[in-house]
Amino acid sequence: MHVREAQDDADRSELLGLLVGPWLAYAVSAAVELGVVDRIAREPAGPRELAEELGLRPEPLYRLLRALAAIGILAEDPEGAFAPTGKGRLLSATHPGSMRDLALLYTSGFFTDAWKRLGDSVRTGEPAFRTAHGTDIYGYLHTHPADSALFDAGMSVGSSFAAELPAVVDFSAASRIVDVGGGDGSVLAGLLMAHAHLSGVLFERPDVMRSAEGRLGTYVAEGRCRAVPGDFFREVPAGGDVYLLCRVLHNWDAAAARTILANCRAAMPADGLLLILERIVPGHGPGRGGAAVPDRGPEPRGTAAPDRDPAWLALAFDLNMMVMTAGRERTAAEYDELLGSAGLRTREVRDLAGEMRVLVAAPG
Repeated sequence: MHVREAQDDADRSELLGLLVGPWLAYAVSAAVELGVVDRIAREPAGPRELAEELGLRPEPLYRLLRALAAIGILAEDPEGAFAPTGKGRLLSATHPGSMRDLALLYTSGFFTDAWKRLGDSVRTGEPAFRTAHGTDIYGYLHTHPADSALFDAGMSVGSSFAAELPAVVDFSAASRIVDVGGGDGSVLAGLLMAHAHLSGVLFERPDVMRSAEGRLGTYVAEGRCRAVPGDFFREVPAGGDVYLLCRVLHNWDAAAARTILANCRAAMPADGLLLILERIVPGHGPGRGGAAVPDRGPEPRGTAAPDRDPAWLALAFDLNMMVMTAGRERTAAEYDELLGSAGLRTREVRDLAGEMRVLVAAPG
């Protein structure tokens, strides 16, 4: 085979692997939904034993198991028993860093129905979610409680990177953190657990805040935490010396993001800090074909596949924001512009797992 033909064959195989990617995601989700992963996380088992226990058919189950073994989610021993690999264990409900709910969310009907309309977003500039469902994602979730619960669970999983925050940012001089748009309270709970001297305020919409009651209940009972309902487009609670925006700004367009930042600045003391947790896209944003400029700070941890942009995950999530919301993942320069418009400036950018960054901003 000639070199060019060999390269063409390799390219075809790699491209085909990308095209069948959704099938593999559904295979992962099916194994989670059917209880297969949780069962073999306790003890390896063969397809017949699993099928009998879970009420499944042995032959189709084996076909699913062997496909998941081929992509490194499961491993088969010489006796034909299957067990999860390290990646597979992350799909178990009992794993402390479980990604189970994220697998179910990303393959759910309301999510994939929107992604099928990605081309509409490129043609019109409008979120494909609205085209698919006739409303924005927040309006949809308000009227679909089951999907809303799945979304909240998936978002909680997606915030697991924040567990590193206490080690990355020095909170020794802080006393009160205001988590703006803090969702189910998992990020704030992690900070309060790590730093006994801190108190916190969770600021969220009333309908979202209900999911935080259990997670923050202990700290509320101790007097270290308050849950304050409200709308960050109107105002943000004063009284904090550290304000936190974890994956909030990427949900909104520039005008809305400026409003949120301006309200945070109005609530902050002159010596306060604002921590923005987001993925940062390398380069300078859309333009007229100029070369991308390097991003500030270290490269994100992790490895990329051969010939894959190291920031591929941030770029994939940028497409997700285009599909689901009016927001986007932004470059460091775009965040600097947004912060400057609100009377804030970036002090430094620090690295977290999963291509996440902490932008440490202050008045000035």
